Amino acid sequence: MKNIGAYDYQYFKSSKKFQLDPVRAERQAHAIMEHFPGNVLDVGCGWGAVVKLLRDYGVEAYGVDNAEALRDIWNSDYFSIEDARALPHEDKQFDVVFSADFFEHVYEDEIELILDEMKRVGHHVIAEIAFEAPLTERQAKYHVTNKPKEWWKEKLPGVEIL
Repeated sequence: MKNIGAYDYQYFKSSKKFQLDPVRAERQAHAIMEHFPGNVLDVGCGWGAVVKLLRDYGVEAYGVDNAEALRDIWNSDYFSIEDARALPHEDKQFDVVFSADFFEHVYEDEIELILDEMKRVGHHVIAEIAFEAPLTERQAKYHVTNKPKEWWKEKLPGVEIL
């Protein structure tokens, strides 16, 4: 992704409370579990709260992100640095491919390519998206695609949007 350099350790440290919020992770995990997956890939997983929770529930879950800073945070072999534009996984390898607060961080011209990759490696794609809202200067730096819910529904056909 074009703005990869912005996602340094300081970014993840400042978003830790949000990303590790247990209520948020539980809600997301339950939405995924409704599909009775044997395995899940979380694209743009950040700190990996949902991956860890799904593993606690007995699901074979993996998290990927492209931010090198996460290597010092994860400390587990079920997380890896990967480019969402070219996921190194087999076709339909995962029952569910999930992302939360990820697509807003992707430039518009890359969304379709990333979506195609997620659909290629997964049977079902679920995305949680923060819909268009007034953004602070800091948020605007990272949320490069800030659009209303209807736009996302059109842009992400076949995706279950939370």
